[in-house]
Amino acid sequence: MERLFKRSFALMLGLVLVLSLVSFAPALAAEKTKITYALWDEAQKPVFDQIVAKFMEENPDIDVEVQLTPWADYWTKLDAAMGANTAADVFWMNTYLPKYVKAGVLQPLDDYIKAAGIDMSGYVKVVTDAYKMDGVQYAMPKGMDTVQVFYNKAIFKKYGVDEPKDGWAWADMVAIGKQLKDKITAAGASEYPLAMELDPQPCYFNFIKQDGGFVLSDDEKTAGFDQAGTIKSYQDVLDLMKDGVMPDAKVLSDTKGTDLFLSQKAAMLFMGSWKAIVLDGASFASDIGVIPMPKMDSSNTSVIAGLGYAMNANCQNKDAAWKLIQFLSGEEANKMQAEGKIDMPALISAQQYYVPNFKNFDAGVFYKVAETGYFFPTSTSVADWLPIVMDVSSQILSGAVTPEDGCKSIQSQIQPILDAQ
Repeated sequence: MERLFKRSFALMLGLVLVLSLVSFAPALAAEKTKITYALWDEAQKPVFDQIVAKFMEENPDIDVEVQLTPWADYWTKLDAAMGANTAADVFWMNTYLPKYVKAGVLQPLDDYIKAAGIDMSGYVKVVTDAYKMDGVQYAMPKGMDTVQVFYNKAIFKKYGVDEPKDGWAWADMVAIGKQLKDKITAAGASEYPLAMELDPQPCYFNFIKQDGGFVLSDDEKTAGFDQAGTIKSYQDVLDLMKDGVMPDAKVLSDTKGTDLFLSQKAAMLFMGSWKAIVLDGASFASDIGVIPMPKMDSSNTSVIAGLGYAMNANCQNKDAAWKLIQFLSGEEANKMQAEGKIDMPALISAQQYYVPNFKNFDAGVFYKVAETGYFFPTSTSVADWLPIVMDVSSQILSGAVTPEDGCKSIQSQIQPILDAQ
């Protein structure tokens, strides 16, 4: 009887312990800190799912929800969520940063950086500085992209034209383009010597700087579309079309320059490093060369863009959000991005993992270009003036308005915006 009592008591005690554990399980699960992380690139998300999984493995007390919003809706959703105080805790930021700093919705990161002992000189300076305003760091550098010229060696060989060489000038490029055009025409073929995508970064924002003009003054208060160099930069592109070196705006609006190059219908392509993974996977990738842009009147300086990791100033779990940002911008996460070829690391020590992944062309040129690059022009009112620049620039390059009249129109529209910012 005593044995039976002891056995029953043990069973009851075990049942109580089991029930206790079951009842405490939700409480234990609830102790995890939940944060959200927003990005816009579906091509990068699979790698970031792996990066975030690794972060949660190393930080089992933090649960991260990755939120993907396509680029077309990202900023609209972010603005609405900020207004409703439902925005993600950590999110991607780009050249629109000044707008969000002005709105007071970004958390300054300097104290976190100092406490973590992070040396910001370990990141590419132009990207670090792009996410700093009035001496305050508002985002940690993620990656960067540069613009250069890709070329199809097989097309050059086919028509017996010498490939471009490092240190070339704009006049050299025009001469090469004309040689190709003449030989293509003589052969009754249909390739184009050169293609571009007529957007600010891979096209006219580079040439404005290279021709001695400017988009914005250094203090971001004055537009430079009334400058002779700025006007000339548009004419330079139009001249390429006029000379038959490059297809006209209608062709380039119907078929993107990158698609022309990928279909081997263009010998040269002005393009950003963000397309490198696509080009490296092309059927003719072993015939692709890459070279810095040719030098124009002033330079061959190119536009650099890049992303940063920002923290919502209204985040309820800032320590956890910072841990995620620190991990995302650290060595391990950058290595995973580099090996996935989804971004050029802005973390200098992680750049070694990026270049070797490209088997068909020298991705090291991207970093060479970055040494003399400048960051995409921006200001607190960029969301208001940039669409105007893009719209009128399209009109100029389509021939609807002259470079002089188009630049005059841009200047008259965006200077009041800059004055009011």
